[in-house]
Amino acid sequence: MLGYKTLHDMDKATVPSICFLTPSYIGDIEQFSILRRSINLFAPGFPHVAIVQTEDCAKFRQRFRDEAHLQIIPTAEVLPAAVELHRRKSGLKWFSGKFRHGRLLIKGWHAQQLAKIFSLAGCRYDEAVFLDSDVFLCRPLDLGYFHVNGRLKLFRCPALNAESLDFDISTHDILGNPLHGITQLWDYIFHPACFKKSTAVRLLAEFTQRGRSTWVRRFLAEKRPSEYNLLGYAATVLEAAAGYHLIECNPAELHHSIRFPEDRARLAEEIEQMSIEPKPFALIQSTLKLPFDQISNVFDRVAEAHHPERRVDTAQRN
Repeated sequence: MLGYKTLHDMDKATVPSICFLTPSYIGDIEQFSILRRSINLFAPGFPHVAIVQTEDCAKFRQRFRDEAHLQIIPTAEVLPAAVELHRRKSGLKWFSGKFRHGRLLIKGWHAQQLAKIFSLAGCRYDEAVFLDSDVFLCRPLDLGYFHVNGRLKLFRCPALNAESLDFDISTHDILGNPLHGITQLWDYIFHPACFKKSTAVRLLAEFTQRGRSTWVRRFLAEKRPSEYNLLGYAATVLEAAAGYHLIECNPAELHHSIRFPEDRARLAEEIEQMSIEPKPFALIQSTLKLPFDQISNVFDRVAEAHHPERRVDTAQRN
């Protein structure tokens, strides 16, 4: 067995309490299925918690009913009641104006970001590796990948473009930090992004201590809020990186990325690279609306190239 056989073989006292954590909804269920295939193939036995929109939970639980290491949790059990209420009132019928009544409506993207923070704070695992539905594993992984000398890897790099700068500026705005005192901006948006439960708990406590009771509203008002940058700030500044191994690197070192429309032109090149020398993860942005069969075929090629049993099966077929 590859990957997480050690979860069963090692003494429980020596095994880090860690899980994959993924927010999702019905529109991403097909790409989520590829993520599940990749985990079953390359990290079998690794606990996976999916935070799914409440109204979609039944379909997810039916679709993945035979997944032994997958736990599907509705957003109603994670988000504050007011946030869940306004998230559910953000469906198509609410945009007609007939039912708005001046209420704050929460977009799905914002709801997923908030779900990550709140679910991590209430998680039964001490650490989480965030993987979005449109990410999948490209090669076998073991426990050692996410830790250095028992400390959880925390990835970041200096913010280098307008988008990443804005994500971190939004972070300081939400926290109420005076911008004139900020001289270094960071990018914590990596695939994967790894954080400790204590970090989310500390972040929420900080909002309370600062009297930022409206921080969720402030979060929603930002054009580019980032849950990862908020957690990154909490980990490095509020917790002084306790329990973390800080790694500054380019996100492209960790994952293949087809994120922007212009990336479509190099999809074939990226697939070839995945087959020859794969990075640990791949992101094929769901908003690009690539055909599911095309994405599935990409993963099939990766699986056949980098899983011994799949390689044997392929050779026998040929």
